Amino acid sequence: MRTPASLAAIVDPVISVVPRTELRDTLRRAFSAEQAAVENIEEFFRMLPSAAWSNDFLCTFSNSWKATHLKMLAIYGLSCRLQRSAEGAEELARSNLYLAAARNATTSYEDLGLDFDGHTHAELYDDFAEALTGGDLWQLRKYRLPEARRFSQWVYRNMVVESIPDGLLTNMFSEIYNHGEYSIALPAADAYFERHTGLTAAERRKAVTYIAAHVEDDVEADHFLIVAEALDRYEAAAKTKFDSERAASVFRGYLRNLAPVMQKMNEMMRTEFAGGTLKPLAASGVNA
Repeated sequence: MRTPASLAAIVDPVISVVPRTELRDTLRRAFSAEQAAVENIEEFFRMLPSAAWSNDFLCTFSNSWKATHLKMLAIYGLSCRLQRSAEGAEELARSNLYLAAARNATTSYEDLGLDFDGHTHAELYDDFAEALTGGDLWQLRKYRLPEARRFSQWVYRNMVVESIPDGLLTNMFSEIYNHGEYSIALPAADAYFERHTGLTAAERRKAVTYIAAHVEDDVEADHFLIVAEALDRYEAAAKTKFDSERAASVFRGYLRNLAPVMQKMNEMMRTEFAGGTLKPLAASGVNA
């Protein structure tokens, strides 16, 4: 697999199909303004396949990266808020609010295993992390970076506690960002497994299924457009207009809060390089 040139090059074609010019421009400006954050993210996936990292690092990555994804509770909480706001609203507004809630909830269908024989994305992530680390110790809380915990809390609060527009903007941006990140992560993870583990081709395919499931058929890109529709319906119900300043703050905040997670892991990899602590094989297909 060939690693895409940049995250921006991946997300821009999807941004281009957004009907609303103001939203398109705000998204592009956010990625451009937070270029330093984007570069930290891209650097991580460039470095990942370059060496067989220590198991301690692989466990930290597995736990911390999971914390930046898998936000089903936050999605459900935001949809519940939209449904609750529909109660007592006049007929047209009520219809738009219920539809906004339904559209927002659509972004968790794959996570929950709907139409996939009940296989959840959490299970697929476990397969990925266990193949990477050789076991399940990566789930210990000590392997979650404080930066990852803070980012997860920021996302949850934005979607469940802060204003509903903030919640929808957060979910929307997470989907377009995830489309770009997973597209970069897939070839990087596949290369790591091929170069540094004893996994067979079939085992490697299973290991990266979690990432591939988000890339194939443009799942995250579709989710992004669905949440954009949910925001349209909410604004119609609330009789408000798109607030580009609010959107820019949320979009840039997402990247600024995520970047320290990737920056910390980049520093950990550079430290291992400098310290000569790398092992010939950091993971295998069986538990050590």
